[in-house]
Amino acid sequence: MQELARAFSAVGSEERLRILSLLLKNPRVGCGELAQLLGLSQPAVSYHLRVLEMADLITKVREGRRRCISVSPRLRAILRDDVIHWLREQEVS
Repeated sequence: MQELARAFSAVGSEERLRILSLLLKNPRVGCGELAQLLGLSQPAVSYHLRVLEMADLITKVREGRRRCISVSPRLRAILRDDVIHWLREQEVS
């Protein structure tokens, strides 16, 4: 029950929903790229990524000096397909 509450809390932020939307469109993007695409500072994006990672909604993989981020399978287990489709179709500004 606590894990589900943490996951719903993690997706309860507009910034984190924007991050998930971008990750669904661009798998394996880096933190710096996310910051640039979202118009947020890198520390702000890092904070939101940490919240999403603690909820097991994203994964980070090191590729050389870069850490690539992608959505985890758990996201699909928690959110309905139509919500994931809606997130993927959103314009992020």
